[in-house]
Amino acid sequence: MVSPELLRRYPFFASLDEAQLQAIAMLGEEKHYPQGAIILQEEKPAEKLMLLLEGDVDLIYSGGGEGAVVNALVGSVATGEVLGVSSLIPPYRYICSARNNVPVRVVEFEARHLREMMEKDHRLGYVLMSNTAAAVLELLKYTQVELAAARA
Repeated sequence: MVSPELLRRYPFFASLDEAQLQAIAMLGEEKHYPQGAIILQEEKPAEKLMLLLEGDVDLIYSGGGEGAVVNALVGSVATGEVLGVSSLIPPYRYICSARNNVPVRVVEFEARHLREMMEKDHRLGYVLMSNTAAAVLELLKYTQVELAAARA
């Protein structure tokens, strides 16, 4: 369990009410990952959502078949942002890997439990899915900039 006050400081959770924050805080577990760890693995079942408390994480895409760029940097996650949003979006598989270049500290949530809560409390589900969509759009913006730069 983590403190609801800790979660309230971060935009992904800030708009939740006290009861919702308390319930989600009960699911959170603080973890540390050493430099160079592969935190999430592309194509694996997306079982964790993480709030990045300290550090930075690179999002790496390795797939794509013949002609694809292997281990391409496709985004990054900074302190205060979430990673593993694929854990809230069917088919619940990570679409890229996450690797940290510095030691990181996260709050880790079992996505299965979050999804169950979202099914029971539709307001919570709406807020978390809206925030998930916002996180995905930020990653898309990054990808657009990188693609435009590569084609220039």
